[in-house]
Amino acid sequence: MDLQYYRYLAQTIPPREIARALAVRARRALLRGKPFFFEVPEQDRRRQRLYASVQRRPALLGRARDLELADTARAEIVREAEAARRGELLLFGQWKSCGSPIDYHRDPLVPAVRYDPSVPGEQVDLFQRGADAKVMWEVGRLPHLWRFAQAYRLTGDVAWAEAWRQEVGHFRESNPAGMGVQWSCAMEVSLRAMTVALSFGLVQDAVDAGFLLDFLEEHCAYVATHLEETAAIRTNHYAADLVGMVVTGALFPELRRWHGAFARRLWEEIPRQCRADGTHFESSTGYQRLCAEMLLAAVLATRAAEMDVPAAVDAAVRGLFASLASTLNPSGNLPQIGDLDSCRALPLLPRTALDASYLADPAAPEWAWIPGAREYLAPRRAHSVVLRDAGIATLRAGDAWLCLSSGPNGQGGTGGHAHNDKNSVELSFGDFDVLVDRGTFVYARDPRERDARRGTAAHSTVQVDGLEQNRIVPGRLFALPDTARARVLRMESREGFEQAVAEHHGYRATGIVHRRLAALRQDCAAFVDELRGHGDHVFDARWFVPHEQVVERPATPEERARLEELHDRGLAFGYDTARCVEVAGRALIAFGATLPWRLRIEKTDVSPGYAELRPARCVQLHLSGKAPLRLFTAVLFLPRH
Repeated sequence: MDLQYYRYLAQTIPPREIARALAVRARRALLRGKPFFFEVPEQDRRRQRLYASVQRRPALLGRARDLELADTARAEIVREAEAARRGELLLFGQWKSCGSPIDYHRDPLVPAVRYDPSVPGEQVDLFQRGADAKVMWEVGRLPHLWRFAQAYRLTGDVAWAEAWRQEVGHFRESNPAGMGVQWSCAMEVSLRAMTVALSFGLVQDAVDAGFLLDFLEEHCAYVATHLEETAAIRTNHYAADLVGMVVTGALFPELRRWHGAFARRLWEEIPRQCRADGTHFESSTGYQRLCAEMLLAAVLATRAAEMDVPAAVDAAVRGLFASLASTLNPSGNLPQIGDLDSCRALPLLPRTALDASYLADPAAPEWAWIPGAREYLAPRRAHSVVLRDAGIATLRAGDAWLCLSSGPNGQGGTGGHAHNDKNSVELSFGDFDVLVDRGTFVYARDPRERDARRGTAAHSTVQVDGLEQNRIVPGRLFALPDTARARVLRMESREGFEQAVAEHHGYRATGIVHRRLAALRQDCAAFVDELRGHGDHVFDARWFVPHEQVVERPATPEERARLEELHDRGLAFGYDTARCVEVAGRALIAFGATLPWRLRIEKTDVSPGYAELRPARCVQLHLSGKAPLRLFTAVLFLPRH
């Protein structure tokens, strides 16, 4: 038992939240032995079916004749549908054979791993060696149902509606309620119900709803009994639990009781998880996107059923989209802040894991399917923005873009999906990425790799004495106590540059405080790192570059003149123009410091999506000596030749 970690939790989590969690656990213990305590009596089922026969089903999705899709988007959707019918699914950027019919128990990324479908979901070992339940859950969310349903609307071929119906039946037959890995996490059960309930809207004129009622009832009953609220901090899992029941209850009048029982709890939870600056409390841009999509589904489904949504909830959902839109780089990609598991709640079109351009584009093809979503979108910002609660400063200067991350850890400071990325940066010039986050890669399949990639050394920041900014708790893949006190201090336009300053106290045991100034102009970027304190220390500054063509070379006379200008503007102590780094012929990085330094260019990789790897390079400066230290870094954008 890690007593230090539990002492931190006791000091961080409000007592009322701990009391609430204990009360939930006690209630759960009293109900043990009756897992489906929300089970509906048979007479109520008959009454629901009679009610359904006289009620209009809410309309959420766009009509086929209103779809404005380019031929390429239509072709891609049908191609994915055809592949899914063969049992081939696009999982985490990779085409994988999942069996025909699909095997919902064998890991398609590591076929040697297979989960036992006869084991109750609550007893499935999610951390068995070499296994990653997240892969199975992605298959079990049934995103391919969207492709079958979309193909039906695009082609009018009823065979696609039949494929949709058969796949739902196959899943139910091969995954009895409560059994196996597909029933081991309430969030996944809930999001599966949401996918079925939503995508049914596209095939409802060809598929009878009757066979779905028991399927959805089982899912809602299971989730209601296994709500993920027993921990002291309620996370995105708990919100997702509620979303599935709210969406299902809204879109199926026969099951309206689930909306009535849980909508209020969801409406109370959403403002709790959303910060005043519009960001989500997980401190992860990837998870914020997931939450934005699933909460949007709950709001739109409720409105389609002609029921009210509280104004505070509506505003919070709009804030999630607006804050994400304000961070997008020129290519429309998210900055990787915290974990990115590549999952989506509304996978309406194939996209790469980081592509979030549709979140700020009402004309994006996704929204042809759900036109009501367009009013929740916010356009991309043309100017610099600081999200103070999240500790994110996004600088823009023409086509140049820089994101500085220096905010709190997620889930109220307990960690969750946050990383030790304080004062870390990403940098792009137009569509050319110069500096990126190293990414998440995997969770449970490789715990050591998981911890390494969320550690300080996996981010473009400065590390002191080999220490972590926040302690990584052994054996806890989603715990990261927030002791660094990171924050963005200010953002301003000055001397022709967009500038932001941030600091953190993650090395306070050494007496060192790290403050970083980031400056951006259309043709260059500059960083000034101040390591304030005393004593002898070892400093390592790392820059992760998503390219293999990275070489050391001297600056040209023209480049030296550009660097001298930065020196004159107070952004350098003196760059060493003999030891610069060229990146793919498009950027030049130069360094200067108040201590001697050694330069290394090391082979590494970056993960632009869950379970994805791309070769990359890490440019590292190693320094040792007495603090205080000032380190200067410049990045010049080089014109195309």
